[in-house]
Amino acid sequence: MPTTQISTACRILSLVLIIATTHAHAENMSNASARIDEIINADLKKHELQPNPPASDIQFVRRVYLDVIGRIPTSGELQHFLAETSKDRRAKLIDQLLKSPGHESHMFNWLGDMLRVKDDYYRIGKTYTFHTWLKSQLRENRPWDEIVYDMLTAEGRLGENGATAYLLRDASMPLDSLSNTLTTFLGANVACAQCHDHPFADWTQRDFYEMASFFGSTDFERVDTRKPAITLRDDRFSKANLVTLLQPNMERVVFDNTRSTVFPEDYAYDDAKPGEKVIPKFITWEGVKRANVTTRDPRHMRTLFAVWITSPKNPRFAEAIAKRMWKKFFGVAVMEPVTNIDNLEDATNPQLLEFLGQLMRDVDFDLREFQRVVLNTKTYQQQASMTPPEGEDFRFPGPLLRRMTAEQIWDSIVLLLRGPEIDQIKTDHAPNIERLVFPFEFENDKKKIVKDREKIFAFAKTLLTEQQSTKDSNSDGGRGLFMSSTKGRKTKLRGEDSWLRASELPQPMPPTHFLQVAGQSARAIADDGSTEGGIAESLAMMNGEVAKSLMSKVSDTDTTVKKTTRKKATRKENRGKRKTMQSVQSGGTKTSQDKGTPAMQITAIYSAMLSRPPRTQDMKQCLNALDQGLGFDDIVWALLNSREFMFIQ
Repeated sequence: MPTTQISTACRILSLVLIIATTHAHAENMSNASARIDEIINADLKKHELQPNPPASDIQFVRRVYLDVIGRIPTSGELQHFLAETSKDRRAKLIDQLLKSPGHESHMFNWLGDMLRVKDDYYRIGKTYTFHTWLKSQLRENRPWDEIVYDMLTAEGRLGENGATAYLLRDASMPLDSLSNTLTTFLGANVACAQCHDHPFADWTQRDFYEMASFFGSTDFERVDTRKPAITLRDDRFSKANLVTLLQPNMERVVFDNTRSTVFPEDYAYDDAKPGEKVIPKFITWEGVKRANVTTRDPRHMRTLFAVWITSPKNPRFAEAIAKRMWKKFFGVAVMEPVTNIDNLEDATNPQLLEFLGQLMRDVDFDLREFQRVVLNTKTYQQQASMTPPEGEDFRFPGPLLRRMTAEQIWDSIVLLLRGPEIDQIKTDHAPNIERLVFPFEFENDKKKIVKDREKIFAFAKTLLTEQQSTKDSNSDGGRGLFMSSTKGRKTKLRGEDSWLRASELPQPMPPTHFLQVAGQSARAIADDGSTEGGIAESLAMMNGEVAKSLMSKVSDTDTTVKKTTRKKATRKENRGKRKTMQSVQSGGTKTSQDKGTPAMQITAIYSAMLSRPPRTQDMKQCLNALDQGLGFDDIVWALLNSREFMFIQ
């Protein structure tokens, strides 16, 4: 056979194998979705319950958009789906959304709450490199175990390795850092064991310190850069200039073999002495004998810890993230709270929790693939349930009727104002930090750093050369150059730059911002976001900037317009408002002078905001309101404050 024929045959064979492998994988995932349904239906039958009826296409589309990319669909996106005739159109939409930029944004919000992601930490410079790193992991679909491993083993300067920010987050409180790590990644609530044996779990204080000792030789260098800046400064560069320049270089995670973990001076148990060096040991569950560490090399200890915690053989790692992801889609975990899974038998459905953990292992901790399986279950695609009475377990006849998170509300409103382009708009301030990293090693000490003064100043001059300014470089102490990472970050609702997805705004927003008012986590503790409504949020939805901006978008009036008395509007004014619904109808991309009928405008508003056309009674009420002198902006206001808009049906 000629070489060309052989080559062609090989390519065809390879293609056939790829197609066959892909088909087999899809079938396996389909079987996994069906298995989840079987487990849940068996449990429902056992408790004399029935699964909910299937959700309508409209219900499904709105739900999956909010759950996967964190915003409502545009009317165009909804109509595109409804026009699709294939039997697997729901599966196709799930695949499309999981690969979209919106998914990256939404997952960043979700992980931000879990990992307490902030723009800056106490006495540390800006942490934009961490944001960029985390978003890149999501974009590349890195497996969860690899992401966690990288965070736990990261070394180097914050400015060049964003993953170091995880450990630097609690560097001044290493025991609290360990407690947060075990709680977040293993669902092991061990906080009490820092000071004494845990009163409600098997954890002892000795157990806790033996786990902490894996980090005993890890040094978290958190230097108050104000002091070395004072030491370094002369007539060439100001203190403010130098503080900003030094921060990404002096905040770092390093190895120090002179450090080790010792039992506290107030250690009161007989199994060890206060001040005694702690020998690392891994914790185990279910009465399994504790494993000794095979090496005593302190350099490898943190790596050993990361390997152990992310191992598929660890009986808690897979279950912990699987349980969190299940709660993300269903409103309640298989076992509450998500921070504690000491005893798997305490789960509402132990078999389901065990299967979800195994599924996470089977997909090799691929979070997208795990989500794909869950989203394709009949259980997820059934109608939502009301919260069961207090004291009764929720057994998943469908998802729980859930209120949107603060980020979902915000991103949906921004969508109505700006259109689907918001998914493509990304902010990346990491380059402004990375460019400040010294291309040389230096003494990370406020006094010894003096010997590196000339190298530091020479490097600073190269930065000034890169960005020539009409001003003298020192007219502001170089502040404009070195602090460019924070310059222009708007936090007030002024201008289009403020209408960005929550993932692209400062992390977190100030306490007065809508996101915080609506329940965004302050990122002080993990899982602190809230979906509980309150008076402040209600007032913001009714009279705040977001409501005013959306209403004015519809009425084509200035964003600062104030409606004193709605009923005083003349019919002439009202007719003018009837021209302006295209911005919301199209998802907010443009404002046009649409001259459609009032009924068409009302239909467009309902489609854009509620993902459905108005019912007969809805249309009648809206037309009556228009005849009484109200405008389309009033209809928008009413829908914005409705339960149907606020809840994930």
